[in-house]
Amino acid sequence: MRLTRLLHLARNRRPVRRFRDRLVEPDMLEAVLEAARYAPSAHEGQPWRFVVVQEALTRHTLAAAAFNHPHVRTAPVVIVCCARIHSHVSGTGRPSFAGDLAAAAQTMVLTAADLGLDSSWIYGFRESGVRSAIGVPGHVPVVALLCLGYHDGLSDLPERRAREEVIGWDRWGANRKTAP
Repeated sequence: MRLTRLLHLARNRRPVRRFRDRLVEPDMLEAVLEAARYAPSAHEGQPWRFVVVQEALTRHTLAAAAFNHPHVRTAPVVIVCCARIHSHVSGTGRPSFAGDLAAAAQTMVLTAADLGLDSSWIYGFRESGVRSAIGVPGHVPVVALLCLGYHDGLSDLPERRAREEVIGWDRWGANRKTAP
């Protein structure tokens, strides 16, 4: 298997639980945000809206809304990922914004890693608390919080499930056939 730089970044991403008390350089933050603008989205609708929070008191308010997760509490940057509800609706009847925002967040995660930044994204928070902390209108979904900074100590690489457990070939659960 060819190991690309992108695969290397994905494989070596470590979960971050605490960030160091060190500011993220403005040009690095701008690069992460610029990359998100180019993430794929359904019908190129780009339903994302990002609120970049660096002010300490607001970050602590966000941490409280996120059940006091230490990575939210200690992150020098928290990007609140919001969506326009008038995004594309797929043939299944589901709006695309959750997947679109996940693509944008993952693009930010990999760009941050390429720049030497660490990240942690979370979906566990009280949406009303996040809304009131940063003034998100009631009709705009808050999808995720993305924390950026420099880790405070290394954690182990997470275990990954076996390929056969997560990849099926041509049918659900089918293993890849070897060439004749």
